[in-house]
Amino acid sequence: MKILTIGLDRRVLDFSSVVAQRQAEYFKGHDVSFLLLDVPDRAKLFVFFSVIIQAFFSKGFDVVTAQDPFFCGIIGSVAAWRSGAGLHIQDHSGAFGREAFGWKEKLLRPLARFILRCADRVRTVSLRGKKGLMHIGISEDRIDVIPVATDVSYFTFHGRRETNEILCIARLEKEKGIDVLLMAFQRLKQVHPEYSLTIVGDGSLRSLFDTVIEDVRFVGNQSDVRPYLERAAVYVQPSYFEGWGMSLVEAAASGVPIVMTDVGLAGDVICDGESGLIVPRGDVERLASSIQQLLNDRIFGERLAVQARKQVDRLPTRAQCAESFRESLHKASCVYLSA
Repeated sequence: MKILTIGLDRRVLDFSSVVAQRQAEYFKGHDVSFLLLDVPDRAKLFVFFSVIIQAFFSKGFDVVTAQDPFFCGIIGSVAAWRSGAGLHIQDHSGAFGREAFGWKEKLLRPLARFILRCADRVRTVSLRGKKGLMHIGISEDRIDVIPVATDVSYFTFHGRRETNEILCIARLEKEKGIDVLLMAFQRLKQVHPEYSLTIVGDGSLRSLFDTVIEDVRFVGNQSDVRPYLERAAVYVQPSYFEGWGMSLVEAAASGVPIVMTDVGLAGDVICDGESGLIVPRGDVERLASSIQQLLNDRIFGERLAVQARKQVDRLPTRAQCAESFRESLHKASCVYLSA
């Protein structure tokens, strides 16, 4: 099967990256070509029109898969139409299982809805995403729920956590809610000066997060986050939205208690009061009090962490996710559709 994939992440071209390795598993045995919207030192609008022209002249593919139903979806639709290929749309962000975030998403939602309805197959990563797709009229038999594959065994940790360190692993972008976490931590420090906060990740808002709050460390992107997870007493994900939440799966696998907002895999893998604590998005007070609760009651936190580990152990393996993804692509292909 010949596949054209439209994406945003240049790491698919770096064969040493986890992203490229995952893609290699997903597309194993097939002929794959990439069109990428992430081109360094080029204006985004220029890149978009350049790629859409390439898509217009794309031919000979059996299936076109797009990473999202927005800009990638537009390009994927053009490529599938021109090539006579099946159209496979991926919904990593669970866009229709939540409110629109930002003016671009609000503006493009009607078009994204149309693209999704025209797609031969839609892959989403969570049950929340599936419900959102069904809500806009996508039939259940065209939706495949395939989570982001994570090697949970790599993050297994059985040691004791004696620190008061709070950890967050996230891109430094608006949707990740780092501003809310910093405000919550500032409140905690007034009562608990022994607490510290480590934030792993980088992004366009890095300069805005330069802070005078004591005991906050920004350590940038890390190739291996396991040492940070092993030191953490509490893991916090304060996002305004997540499609899935791979860092949360890694945290659960490592056995660190979790506080997260009601996004992504919340209610699916992490359930409030059972395998973690879930708070409303943007609620500084609830975020701070939930973090404090887990730091004050370590036994309760450990109980939540044990259940979270059991939940992620039940997730599909990397091989199973790859097989499901290939099957989803096959069902979207022109070969399958014409059979």
